[in-house]
Amino acid sequence: MKTRSFLLVALMLGSMLLLNSFKPSPNAEFGQAFKRSPETRANVITGIMKRKLELSDSQVEKAYQINLKYAQKLQPIVEKGDRQSWPSKDAKVLNKERKAELLAVLTPTQKEKVAQMREQLISRLEITLERLKEADTE
Repeated sequence: MKTRSFLLVALMLGSMLLLNSFKPSPNAEFGQAFKRSPETRANVITGIMKRKLELSDSQVEKAYQINLKYAQKLQPIVEKGDRQSWPSKDAKVLNKERKAELLAVLTPTQKEKVAQMREQLISRLEITLERLKEADTE
């Protein structure tokens, strides 16, 4: 009976290990998110902006064109797939330029909403980092 239970547990563990070997790594998942076409990335980002900031049709078109322009500029960096050095200096510069252009499209109310959303994100990240630090010390 003990041998049978032991074999059953060993079989289950072996199955889990085998199935896990087919699971993509976190780096692969990161890469897949960014390996979409520039058009798809621009469309997704613009859609989020439209929903969260209640953009007008004119703003949506301008934002899409800006997002597309920078998604295309980022494409060579994305294709390198170097997760270790992400974001690169070039990517940071491009994102800073994109942000400035996008802010120029927004109304003062929308800019305030962006600032609030950014503060909320930073706050959530700080809380997450604190929890991770606490978990490391335990």
